[in-house]
Amino acid sequence: MYNVAVSSSSENSNTRLSITRSENEGISMGSQENKNNFNLTSHHQFGKKVSVDVNVNYINNHIINRPYSIDRMINNFTGMIGPFDNGNWYLKKYQTSLGYHAVYGTNQSLTPNENITNSGYRSDIMDFVWNVKANREDEYSDRIIANITTNYEIVKNLKLRSRFATDVTSRKIEDRNRNTVPLLFGNSGSFGFSSYRDNIFYGDLLLTYNKKIMPDLDFTVMGGYTAKEDKTSNESVSTNGGLSTENRFDLSSTVNVLNASGSLGELVSDALIGTINFNYKDYLFLEGNVRRDRYSTMSPNNNTFAYPSLNSSFVFSEALHMPGFINYGKLRGSWGIVGNYPDQYNANIAYNQGTLGVTQKGGSSVLYTTLPTTMGNDGIRPEKKHEIEFGLETRMFNNRVSLDVSYYNAQLRDQILPLTTPISMGASSVLTNIGTLRNSGLEIGLNITAVKAGEFKWQTGINWAMNHNKIEKLTNGQNMLQHVDYDGSAAQLRSYVGQPMGDLYAPPVLKDATGQPIVGSDGCYQLETDPAKMKRVGNVMPIAIGGFFNTFTYKSFTLDAMIDFRIGGYIMPTGINWLTSRGLTKESLNHMDKAHGGLSYYIKVTPDGANSGIATNGITGPHGETVFNDGILLPGNAPDGSKNTNIVGQAYYYDNVYNWGGPQYGGSRYELFMKKNTYYKMRDITFGYDLPKGFANKIGASKLRFSVYGRNLFYIYRNIKNIDGEATVAGSRWIQNVNNAGENPTTRTFGAMLRASF
Repeated sequence: MYNVAVSSSSENSNTRLSITRSENEGISMGSQENKNNFNLTSHHQFGKKVSVDVNVNYINNHIINRPYSIDRMINNFTGMIGPFDNGNWYLKKYQTSLGYHAVYGTNQSLTPNENITNSGYRSDIMDFVWNVKANREDEYSDRIIANITTNYEIVKNLKLRSRFATDVTSRKIEDRNRNTVPLLFGNSGSFGFSSYRDNIFYGDLLLTYNKKIMPDLDFTVMGGYTAKEDKTSNESVSTNGGLSTENRFDLSSTVNVLNASGSLGELVSDALIGTINFNYKDYLFLEGNVRRDRYSTMSPNNNTFAYPSLNSSFVFSEALHMPGFINYGKLRGSWGIVGNYPDQYNANIAYNQGTLGVTQKGGSSVLYTTLPTTMGNDGIRPEKKHEIEFGLETRMFNNRVSLDVSYYNAQLRDQILPLTTPISMGASSVLTNIGTLRNSGLEIGLNITAVKAGEFKWQTGINWAMNHNKIEKLTNGQNMLQHVDYDGSAAQLRSYVGQPMGDLYAPPVLKDATGQPIVGSDGCYQLETDPAKMKRVGNVMPIAIGGFFNTFTYKSFTLDAMIDFRIGGYIMPTGINWLTSRGLTKESLNHMDKAHGGLSYYIKVTPDGANSGIATNGITGPHGETVFNDGILLPGNAPDGSKNTNIVGQAYYYDNVYNWGGPQYGGSRYELFMKKNTYYKMRDITFGYDLPKGFANKIGASKLRFSVYGRNLFYIYRNIKNIDGEATVAGSRWIQNVNNAGENPTTRTFGAMLRASF
């Protein structure tokens, strides 16, 4: 990595150019990223009334093989590598000596002596290695972010600011998938490329008038107009049916007619803005705002909305005589309404077009239209968040302690979410203003200069945020909203009126009239099959999130350390539990033998043909039956009401209880899958050194700094041991970040950096 900055200035203008280049290898197996960044900033003053600022940022990126999803290695039983397996074996065997995909059993091969004939291998792991080692994806992107801002003083106290900006992103992806088998045996391999372009144009005009209407009272009024247009295009084309020439990556190598698709998108929004501001003696401030928005994702008959807000602050350290240890203090408060709108085209009601082909000789294709199963809603209203906030900001003890505390209470009205509907209604979901949600919370930021002695300084601090939410109302008077049904009613994510959003429910163990759990004939608990009788296990929202930071400085040396934390909030890492079902986690060692708590038993066949585990202290059963030492006896009653004495084998227990699917498929207990996700993570450690100025000056630099860093390093504590606590993040919506079944883990990064300023 290198960083270069060049600056020049004159009496009325200054210009700065910075260039950054970085390379990152090992994002994932076989992946690499190269990034170049060029930034030009220029300021020009024309007389006393006109100034122009220009900023242009160009980013060029080339990524080879983005991380390939590990989903099939944890979310599929044929992808779980066993404890006696060897990952290096797959790296050697994923392709034959002729460069084709590994061949199994007696399947056709040009190198039959290399066929994998032994059992126990995992085909999904072999496919994963092939995809990341044999195939290649190149992603090229160019992005230009530019803006020009002009300030013009029309007359005294009246100023006009204009700003025009653009953000243009162009991306091209080339996919090269090698032939997996010789052409002699069939068609395989593919080549394709896709292009994406996003053009964002933004502009605003703001007119500001400032006047001192009294000796101690300043008055400012501002009015303006802003507008944004976002246009996207996406096209892709690829071979179809394989490559006609082995590993010839060209569209002309297609066996069948090319696959092609494309889409266009456009989003337009604008707003009128008005602001009035009062400043009394620089310690009492009051500001009122009103904003009128229009959004193209709404129906043209219902796309204009106004949002007011009011903000105030009181710098009491300027207005009042304070104790000597208080250097600065401010109270602030605000009230406002803001809006949120549907995603692009989600609110549209549009038909899909299909074809039945030519139905008669000499005729033309017969077209038909259908409604999509995910319906829009042209009567949708924007979400409106009504929020109040109060805060305290203070610095004390010669600015060695700073504290920032905020409390907020927000009501989200007409929240926009898809409402699940019976498919018999013609759609599986309809975009709806689902109801009203309230959020309230507390945010605290505390920074302390703990030690300041000579040339040594230690600064430490914490950021803490906690939020509580509650559903106040749902559409049409409903009491419950079901967000997700997992694996055939094995679990559900629900929200109830009057309760926080995001409760996880799972089928409970059946209980008899005495309240005892019922153990089935197989020695495992029987489960409730009625989804209406599921039990609440926990809520997915964390109790608190935040971070600790520490900075140590001594002369030219600096050490920074950042720790992130999350407290509480349930997740459901199903993939980890499926690993347990196959004996691939530490938990699955429980009861494996006497040393691990296993009971001794032998198998007795009951008159109805079922097997029953009978406890014993003998070496064999009474009739010479084999004695096993991996037994589990579950507390509870048999279906006939008698105390359970049926011992179940450990392997059967874990395979049955930690498997896939709802109670209609087996005995999987998803309530055991749900766990609190609390962790403390060492996010970042950076050690830096400012080289002597004399050394920097020798190479023409004014400052030279060398640093080494490590990011996403390790967990100090986590209560879920077998996954990255952040690896459940699978999308932008919170309902996508609950269930883990094969997300890629975050990347640990180490690096060194040299920065020079000229």
